[in-house]
Amino acid sequence: MQFISKFNTYKIFLFCLIAFFAVSCKSSYVALTIETPIPTKEELPNDIQSITLMNRSINNQFQRYIEDSLQMHFYRNGYQLSEIELDSMAADTTIRALAELLYESGRYDVVVPVDKNIERSLPSDLIPDQLSPLMVSQLCDQYNTDALMVMEQFSTKVMTDYSEDKYAGTTYSLYASLDLKYDALFRIYKPGSKTLEIPISDTIYWESADANQLRMLSRLPSIKQALINAGIKIALDVDGKISPSWVMEKRGYYLFTPKNDSGQQLLNENKTDEARAYWMEKVQSTNKTIRSRAEYNLALASELEGDIDQAIEWVLKSYHTFYNYRTELYLKKLRALKDNQLTK
Repeated sequence: MQFISKFNTYKIFLFCLIAFFAVSCKSSYVALTIETPIPTKEELPNDIQSITLMNRSINNQFQRYIEDSLQMHFYRNGYQLSEIELDSMAADTTIRALAELLYESGRYDVVVPVDKNIERSLPSDLIPDQLSPLMVSQLCDQYNTDALMVMEQFSTKVMTDYSEDKYAGTTYSLYASLDLKYDALFRIYKPGSKTLEIPISDTIYWESADANQLRMLSRLPSIKQALINAGIKIALDVDGKISPSWVMEKRGYYLFTPKNDSGQQLLNENKTDEARAYWMEKVQSTNKTIRSRAEYNLALASELEGDIDQAIEWVLKSYHTFYNYRTELYLKKLRALKDNQLTK
């Protein structure tokens, strides 16, 4: 009986020890959600990190339409027209929107000069010759960027339709549609490299039907608004081709103190450099578990800063210092990210 009692006591102690260890391990690892970039097939080469963005599409055919006047022009023609409308504000909107999108992607730094329009005498339906290498080099040097991106062509065709169908004697069913076809061409010039071209072409449309004409037309954008929308849509299309998309992924890192861990506090405050310095101190530990966890955290810091190669180096150190299944999983994720970068 005495033996059984001692054995049961030992089992209870062992169970408590295992439970404590499990809770301790769980609480020492903190989950983190981060955004990771997924490169696109047409993303620009890695040696293009900064861009000067300019416009060579505007000539004397472009106008700065007044919204009400343009709308009345279509109304006076029964809202049944098919015309090319070249609006300088729409073209300017494309440049401004694209600059914001490229910068917000986190992939590019963008400079839009005050004098962003390059002189053009060529008709809008023709594609100009490429800029001279000397001009490209001068502009890149002037604005201290890796490449020059130019909107070489911008065109919008507005197509409207209006119809009335009489039924039940006196009641009318009214229908109107607005289609807007847009075309644009962008070139990316990099001194000493082959010029890249990005053609853009698509159609956006709106339609409305009602028994009341005023109510029906109010559901459609004005012609001016539609032109501005086309300018924004062109910017979105270009950004979608050359900027990475972002996906949410789970990561994690280790704590070294149960409460008020310095690394956690610094990371929560987006002070990655200071968190890195804190973990670098832990790397000097003679305790392999502590050193391995610090190396793991430094891999995360490197990934957050966009340096996948360095992240892989740190996670390999962690892997060899003290094996942990989390380290092996993290290494696979980092290598997958690296493969995406190489195959873009």
